[in-house]
Amino acid sequence: MTNPEFKFSRDWAAARFSCGIDVHKRQLAVTIFTRDTAGLEFKKHNVFRNDQAGLEDLWRFAAKYHPTGFAMEATGVYHHALADFLAARQRDCGWVFEVVVANPADTRGVPGRQKYDRVDAETIARLHASGVLKSGTLVVPALEDLKAIFRVAARLEVDRTALKNRVKKTLDRAGIRPAGLNLNAEWARAFLYYLTDFPGTLGDALAKCLEDGGALPEHLAKLAKNAGAFGPYAGVALSPTQGALVRQDLVELEFKTSRKALLAVQVDIMLVTQPGLRQVAQHLASIPGISPFSAAWLLAELGPVARYPSARAFLSYCGCCPRLVKSDEKVFSAHVTRRSNKHVRTIFYLAAMVVCNLVKEESALKEYARRVVARKGPKHRKLALMTVAAKIARVVFGILQSPAPFSPDLARPRDTSQGAPVNRFTVADRKALRRAKNCLARAGEILTGKELAADMQRISVALDATLHRKD
Repeated sequence: MTNPEFKFSRDWAAARFSCGIDVHKRQLAVTIFTRDTAGLEFKKHNVFRNDQAGLEDLWRFAAKYHPTGFAMEATGVYHHALADFLAARQRDCGWVFEVVVANPADTRGVPGRQKYDRVDAETIARLHASGVLKSGTLVVPALEDLKAIFRVAARLEVDRTALKNRVKKTLDRAGIRPAGLNLNAEWARAFLYYLTDFPGTLGDALAKCLEDGGALPEHLAKLAKNAGAFGPYAGVALSPTQGALVRQDLVELEFKTSRKALLAVQVDIMLVTQPGLRQVAQHLASIPGISPFSAAWLLAELGPVARYPSARAFLSYCGCCPRLVKSDEKVFSAHVTRRSNKHVRTIFYLAAMVVCNLVKEESALKEYARRVVARKGPKHRKLALMTVAAKIARVVFGILQSPAPFSPDLARPRDTSQGAPVNRFTVADRKALRRAKNCLARAGEILTGKELAADMQRISVALDATLHRKD
């Protein structure tokens, strides 16, 4: 019997290698892993820098094994450069492999085992080799850029609100409380900035602006229209310290307002260069309550619609469904789930508020919102808004699946029974019917052998069929 010399390139040539990568801000822990039919394992570890030179070194290290997949967990934004690098290599590498960006919850190590970078990389490689690791959110560079812009804009809006509140608080300390002062208006910011440098009272500053050839000629009409709001405080003057505080806050507010305007221009530029994205955004903006700004933000946050297997999964990601609490055979609905995208949840909730309170045009969605608000009553206003938000989310999911503008006629329920009313049960009705069905089924079991048992079981089955029938 001959014992040929072992050669890795020949003896492990048929093996299917997996590459697990633990991503950090500055380094990448990499493990090449495979297992043969006899259960023997091969593992190779290395560490690379998370920069362009390190990515090239990683590729030279892993390409020798022709791995069937590169798996990593989503780590903030630090995995984006690696995922883009591997996606570019897929086109000209000479073999087929997949890039898996997994949810961190799916890549947790074995409890009780020591956990560090090398173990994490090996765990990810093992899970990929076993075929149990599925890809999570796909990294789409255009959508990631758009998402980053909108999130920065949202942060700027929070900062702008804080600055406006600080300005109003300083004015309150000075005794100036004009009703309806809107610091989003350019004339209001310009007048307050002029007031911070004016040596006299508020009334003198306003008179100086209203005279011919005044200090603010471009805002003369607005100042004249709103002069009555400042009348009760005409004799109040800002102290030097109060003027300095208001002036600094107004300068910063103007800066952040300009930054937000520049981000809006950048969004328009991106939509112009992405015609398909712009078309879908226009379709979403046709839904009552969804503005063009919100439509583009939704597309950036939601990503490709193919990642959602069903409408229920879509609603769960959007946070527009209740959290279920189950014990034995009892299922309870709790508050809306917080394990969702907070930005998408907020957009849909605000859209529901617009539909319920501000939209005047009649549509099937407006009619639905009116019915829900009336049924829930004033004590359950937020619950009614979340119900309407879930309805808007379903409409968005339908438009993303088959791109077309919102059509009130398609959204309106159709009568399929030729004049007969269609039975539609509310949530409360369904709960009552389900409770009655369970009680009858239990009573039938208790009265087994008695005359009423069969009737109770038959009614319970009929109620169950009614509840599961799709009208």
